[in-house]
Amino acid sequence: MFLRVSIFFLSIFLFFSISGYSTSLENIPLDSWVYSSIEELYTQGLLPKLIKGNKPYGRGEMASYLQEINTRTEKGGLVLTRTQSWIIDKLKKEFEYELKDLSEESELLKEKEEPKKLKVFLSPVLYLASNQHDSSYTRGKGIIEGAFQWKNFLFKDRIILDSKAEKETNFFGQKWKGDLTGVFDQGYIKGNFKYFEFQWGRDYLRWGPGNRDHLLLSGFSPPFDMLKLTGKIGVFRFDFFATGLDELFFPDSNFFAKRYFSGHRMNIKLKSGIELGFSEVVVYGGPGRKLEPYYLNPLFLFYGEQFNHNVDDNPLWSFDFSITHFKNKEFYGELLIDDFQYDFRSEPQQIGFLLGLKGADLLGFTRSYLTLEYTRINKWVYGQDKPWNLYTYRDVGMGSFLGPDADDFFAELLYHYNKSFQFSFSYELKRKGEGKIELQPSPVPKSTSFPSGVVERTNSFDLKGVFQPDAHLFLEGELGYTDMKNQLNISGKNGRNLSLKMRLNYNFWKEKWL
Repeated sequence: MFLRVSIFFLSIFLFFSISGYSTSLENIPLDSWVYSSIEELYTQGLLPKLIKGNKPYGRGEMASYLQEINTRTEKGGLVLTRTQSWIIDKLKKEFEYELKDLSEESELLKEKEEPKKLKVFLSPVLYLASNQHDSSYTRGKGIIEGAFQWKNFLFKDRIILDSKAEKETNFFGQKWKGDLTGVFDQGYIKGNFKYFEFQWGRDYLRWGPGNRDHLLLSGFSPPFDMLKLTGKIGVFRFDFFATGLDELFFPDSNFFAKRYFSGHRMNIKLKSGIELGFSEVVVYGGPGRKLEPYYLNPLFLFYGEQFNHNVDDNPLWSFDFSITHFKNKEFYGELLIDDFQYDFRSEPQQIGFLLGLKGADLLGFTRSYLTLEYTRINKWVYGQDKPWNLYTYRDVGMGSFLGPDADDFFAELLYHYNKSFQFSFSYELKRKGEGKIELQPSPVPKSTSFPSGVVERTNSFDLKGVFQPDAHLFLEGELGYTDMKNQLNISGKNGRNLSLKMRLNYNFWKEKWL
């Protein structure tokens, strides 16, 4: 009842808040190639208004940043390097319709009539893979998107047809005939106003500044069917979402346990190149449990409400930062606290942290881009003493891809050979203990070692090349070598793997004004 009343008053507010024309509201899917390019420009200080810790980004938002870069370049206030020009040219082609919306020609059209925009997107993808531990396979994939926008409102759908969807860790669905699978992984309504934005429907969420990993909300789990609200004013941005997770059935007791998930985040973006973020989420549920009004209030501290209502839920906090104050360098990090122990005595703090460094053209090595990132997550993080409060969705962790009781060091050096071709070399060392996202004792015992038990240790080397002459064609080849000790935490079970992967896709998209 509370949720229905809230949605009713929200709808009334939105109806009377219509402010006219708006550029594209469409979100950029998290699997898009543009994110790696945006990361490079962000590190080099070319996107000073972008709030990096909140993904997905908006297409209209990115177009406005590209327009600002173009304006600064034309006025002589900004001189781009060759690499920056190559990246920006591809992004301009990707966002050509959104840039057209922001042009003087669009301004003239707006004076006559508000245009309705229909966008259709089709992208066939072909994968070829060969390695020693998984039989060689060919995989076909088709991505079909449709979006309709009128004034401040957007309607978006995306369906993925896949011949081997089980290769995706975040896949949830059923195989159709002939191994074909189809899933709607995006489908939402979005409205944008001067200081406020809402989104209702299915989409992914990713919070934090990490490159390869994200500790609180990673976007690696299946997408959420959620209500999401965003407010912006000055240097502040506030985000809130609420959704339901999958139910759990307990055959011995013959009952279903409902599961819910809420979260909010505050960002501060300073002109000095410093971005700060604080996030809080809570997983709650149980037999007969319903949506709790206090977890639907964006302004409440969920951690305190848990104690005041005498319930044992699973709240998590995250603090993160990103600093681009220094030329061509970025320092970033994230601290995760799972169920903060304010007395510092009852049980050890369950924490994880991530630290990273990125740099462009370091030590005079032009056209290069370096990424260094270290992640550590202690045992028992993401777990709880009630099965419905585990930090999972459809049996997939919603946080780091490592899970608990693990750490990871990653280094990558990327080089832009020319506008169309780039290659990179990366090294990764991952250690994984026996801990998993599981039911935990209460109180949590003190860990005697990290990682715990028999430790799986993996060394990985990858050489990757990407050929992308424009925003449409994308060809990627990857040669990898992995050496694993104590595989699956079984002592003495060692293995090596040499793999070759290729991906080819071509993007067709067309936008029409009605």
